[in-house]
Amino acid sequence: MVLQTALFGAARQAGFLARVRERFPFVYVRELTRSPGGRSIPVLQLGQGRTKVLIVGGHHANESITSLLCWRLLEDYCAALEADGDFGGVPAVRLYYNAVLYLVPLLNPDGASLVAGELTPGGAEDAAARTLAVQHPDVPFPLGWKANLAGVDLNLNYPAGWQTAKRIKAELGVRAPAPRDWGGRKPLDQPETAALAAYTCCVHPDLVLAYHTQGGEIYHGWHGLEPPGSARLAQAFADASGYRMCAVPPQSDHAGFKDWFVSRFRRPGFTIEAGRGENPLPESDLPALLRENAPIWALAMMT
Repeated sequence: MVLQTALFGAARQAGFLARVRERFPFVYVRELTRSPGGRSIPVLQLGQGRTKVLIVGGHHANESITSLLCWRLLEDYCAALEADGDFGGVPAVRLYYNAVLYLVPLLNPDGASLVAGELTPGGAEDAAARTLAVQHPDVPFPLGWKANLAGVDLNLNYPAGWQTAKRIKAELGVRAPAPRDWGGRKPLDQPETAALAAYTCCVHPDLVLAYHTQGGEIYHGWHGLEPPGSARLAQAFADASGYRMCAVPPQSDHAGFKDWFVSRFRRPGFTIEAGRGENPLPESDLPALLRENAPIWALAMMT
């Protein structure tokens, strides 16, 4: 049932942002950019260490439980700092002085707001989405929607095998804006991905975690360009979370954010396919997701 799914859009994110600003003023908040629909995409920063860790959630509209997970893990980390407690099995203060955490919880607020039912019924955005959905009756509406509201799959919009991804999806019949699987007219032609790529180039993270659902799997590297030790770290994440370290399916091993980061920086990048089941995952899965992923964050910040 729809009410059981984790419906998380821009309106709900605004509540988390206000709460973090009020409870944890030591978290630095800025706006990464605004979506085509004018929704703010915040990025948060916390810590004083030498290691830089960038975590991104919510590339895909119907995977926005990853955004809820990111906000809740951030709150848990901050609360542990205030209480001089542990986060992910490590003293939070140790993490704070070892790493700077950069967090983009929801990269696709337009698409997520569609899936969450936050669009004005009969409004321009709602009408445009429905018009596109009618052309793709095989994709359940709105719960099967992965793209932004321009019909671009943001995790197929990066310059790392983009032409290959375009060819693969075209062979499957996706050659134009769609609820999923269309990578745009050229790499980084969407404000969300362009801003994230530019921000990543400014920050120069030592490590990236890109959150998706589902499957309980961890993908690392890209076409042999990852540095030595990347597989070992992926296995450590798997051991800590109970997920499996897996090879990326060949049809999906192109044009993603993790792919671009590894190819651009030659540094460790990981896709975390959190949880198990069918997207969108139910919010009742959140407690398990928190237990599974806090150790991943802690390990990332201790590298």
